[in-house]
Amino acid sequence: MKAIFIICVSILAAISLATAYTPEQQNMINGTQLSWKMAAAYTNQDVAAFNALVDQWNAWVYQNFGQDANLLMQKMNAPLDLTKPIVIRNNTTITTNDANLLTEREQYANRAANPGQGEAYLPFP
Repeated sequence: MKAIFIICVSILAAISLATAYTPEQQNMINGTQLSWKMAAAYTNQDVAAFNALVDQWNAWVYQNFGQDANLLMQKMNAPLDLTKPIVIRNNTTITTNDANLLTEREQYANRAANPGQGEAYLPFP
C-alpha cells in the first residue's frame, strides 16, 4: 500500500512538472494577458489605465522583440468616439489610423490609392 502511494505521488509530481510552461510560452501568455487588459481599457475609454498599460506593453516589446516600431503602442490623448470607423493599416504617409482625425483630403487620397477598400465603412466626403 505504501509503495502504491509513493508511485501515485511520483506520477503526480512528474505530471505537474510536465505541465509547466517554458519561458517562451510564459512570455507569450504575459503578452496576451497584457493585450487583453489594454483592449478592455481602450474599449472602456479609460485613458489613464490604457496609458499605464502602454508603458508596460512597450517595455514587454523591448524585452522580447527589441525596438520593433511595428509592435510599439502610442498613448491615448483623449477618449475616442468608438461609434465612428477606425482605419486599420500600416501606412507611414498618414500620421494617424483614426478615421475621425483624417482630413477630407486624406480620406479621399486613401480611397483613390485603395479602390474598393473600406468603402462600406468610411463616409465619402
